[in-house]
Parts: sequence; C-alpha cells; structure tokens
Amino acid sequence: MKSRLFALIILVFFASCKEETKPDARVFKTTDLNKANTVLLEAVMEDAFTPPVASRMYAYAHLAHYVTLQSLRKDSLSVITNKINGLGQLKITESDNVNPELSALLAFSETGKKLIYSEHFFEDLIDSLKVKAIQLGLSESTVKNSQDYASEISKQLSSWIDKDMYIETRTFPRFTSTKKPENWRETPPDYLSGLEPHWDKIRTMVIDSANVFAFKPLPEYSTDKDSEFYKMVDKVYQESKNRTEEKEKIAWFWDCNPIMTVHKGHMTTTIHKFTPPGHWLNIVNQITEKEQSNYYTTTKAYTYTSMAMFDAIIGAWHVKYKTDLVRPVTFIQENIDSEWTPVLQTPPFPEYTSGHSATSASAAEMLTHIFGDNYAFSDNTQLRFGLEQRTFKSFREAANQVNLSRFYGGIHYMQGVEEGGRQGREIANLILKKLQ
Repeated sequence: MKSRLFALIILVFFASCKEETKPDARVFKTTDLNKANTVLLEAVMEDAFTPPVASRMYAYAHLAHYVTLQSLRKDSLSVITNKINGLGQLKITESDNVNPELSALLAFSETGKKLIYSEHFFEDLIDSLKVKAIQLGLSESTVKNSQDYASEISKQLSSWIDKDMYIETRTFPRFTSTKKPENWRETPPDYLSGLEPHWDKIRTMVIDSANVFAFKPLPEYSTDKDSEFYKMVDKVYQESKNRTEEKEKIAWFWDCNPIMTVHKGHMTTTIHKFTPPGHWLNIVNQITEKEQSNYYTTTKAYTYTSMAMFDAIIGAWHVKYKTDLVRPVTFIQENIDSEWTPVLQTPPFPEYTSGHSATSASAAEMLTHIFGDNYAFSDNTQLRFGLEQRTFKSFREAANQVNLSRFYGGIHYMQGVEEGGRQGREIANLILKKLQ
C-alpha cells in the first residue's frame, strides 16, 4: 500500500513538471513490453501454477495486449479477433486521447491480475506504467483515458475468458488411475493424482478442437522382452546406463518443472521454476531485446507463440488421457530394475504424448515464422537456477533438444517425444494457416 501511495505522489509531481507529449506518441518501447512479460512469468512462478494453467494465463494476457494495440494502431498488426474461437468483434468506444501502447500494457496488466493469485505483481506494474507515462510527458487525462480504454477491453475479454470451461473443470472429478499395468499410475516421489485430466474440455484458442492431431498408435503393452513395447521402454533404461555429463545438462536445462520437490529424510523442499511455456516466452524476451525488435514484432511474437503453446497443450492433454500410458519409471521398476530412478522427477500425468515436446515445437514453429529458419540464439533462462546458458542454431534445433531432454531425463519414451514434437508443429501450422 505504501509503495502504491508513493507511486501516485510521484505521478502528481511529474505531471506538474513535464511538457505534454502527444497522446498517440510512441513513447513506450519493446523493453516495456518485455518487462510486463517478465512480471507475468514471475507471478505465475510465485503462485506455482501448473503448465496447462500457466499457458492459459500467458495466452490471455498477451491476447489482451495484442487486440488493444491493434484496435488503436490499425495499421500495425493483423486483425485476429475473428479468428479466435468464440471471441468475435469487440465493441469499443473510440477515443482520440488514448496512448495505444500504454493502454495495451494496462489491458495486459488488468487481464493478468484477473488470472493470478498474487495480484500485487500487477498492481505494482500498473502503478509503474502510469508513473512512467507521466515521466514521458503524457497528460493525466491521456493516462486516465488509456486506463478506461484498457478496462473496457479487459471487461469484454473477461466475459469471454469466463466461458472457456476452466471454472467448470475445477469442479469435475479427480482422475483415478485404473491400476492396470499398461495405464498410468501415480509416480514417485510424491505419488500425486493425475494433473488436469479434463484439460481437453478447455476451449481452444484457434484450432477447431483438442482432437486435431492423428497420433501414431502405440505398441501393444507387453512384458515380453522381444515385444515392441518392452523394447520401447528398455531404450529409456539403456539410455540411463549411458549417462554423460552433457546429456544430464540437457535434461536439467529443459526440466522446467514448476513445482519440483526435493526429499531428504522427513523434510520436503519445494523449488519453483518457469513452466515450459514460460521458458519459451523468456526466450522471446531475450531475442527481442537482442534484436531491438520493434514493438509490433514483439507483440506478435508473444501473442502468436503463447496462443500456439496454449492450443498445443490442450491437444497433448487430450491424447495423454485418451491413451493413459504408463510412465517409464513404473514399468522399469516393476519389470526391469526395482532400484532404478530417472534423472528428472516424473510429472503427474500420463506419458503420451510429451507435453513439453508439443509446447516447444509449437513455439519453435511460431518463432521460425517470425524471425527466420536458421536464427541462432543463446538462452540464459536457467542461469538464475544455477544452470549454464545454452546456444542453438535455430528454434527447431532447440525444440529437438527438448525432445532429447525428456528421453535423457528418463521420463518419456522416444515415441512420446517424437509424436509430441510432431503434434506441436502441426498445431502451430494449423494456427498460422487460419490466422493468415
């Protein structure tokens, strides 16, 4: 409360000292949008939301920013509201005394605040944006009108968001494992129940439905060492016998477990990290800073990438609970080596297809579309978690490394990551086709 009061005092002070800037001046830059994205990532990590739920927050906040900006700078971005499922044309009262970028950032903040628990992240962001607007010479009336415009869009989007089935799925029954050997069962160390078993009921953003991907059939379950199923699992086990330092680094770099638990005796420590889609949005942050990308390119990169990841996760979760496939750790401990443990902690949901692979492939396709096929980049997302920076020759190379990371980590079969990657690519291309 004190920090917000102080911010408002500063706001009034600068209002009396600065010359007025034209309302539509392009005074907010890519760095401001990247800062807003960082606030969103930090808030989601603070509240420890799961990857599916996090993807919903990322997509809606960035969509709010996109549609607000596009409505005010009509030559800046393509109109996409009529391509978004269930959204249609927004009804907006026109206003001349509005700053487009400020209003878009405020719409982003208001939408983010609606979706999060730790609202202070966005309250502080809103205050800082208003203070900066005055510092940049925008009048108090422009700031107010920009806020009102943002609120109008956020209110309409909020009504649309509430109809996506998220609220209803919070009341649906928990997933109960069948206990059959071929099906997923609760995995160590936490033995949690299946995560988001009804996520395919969530309204997709752009694709027609969760069931748009024709996945490759799995081999028939068998404990026979000569069977295709056993061989599929044994590849994971044999890979674990050939661990190298580099392979473990790859596994940990792309772990992106938002709620990792460390068990020591009777003590359990929880470590929060960025989710898989959060990791990719942080890559967007780094690339647009490096390239000094203009505001519109950055807006498109965030919005298209977050929408693709949102739909890819819905698609992956549909296949996961349709196939209900046992995880490597369960099969290996029961049929190959009772003492075996994977490098990474197995997440609490069925194996097929790999959600991280689908997420990453969809993001890679979108970023390739925007920045080019052989765009080399370095990613320092994991430095804060004690891991090194990694460099890639392209976004697709990074996505392929994600596939390997889940296999090296012992939590996915090779077919699971390969099909997850193909699923993400196909969904991203479906979205691009529809948006264009």
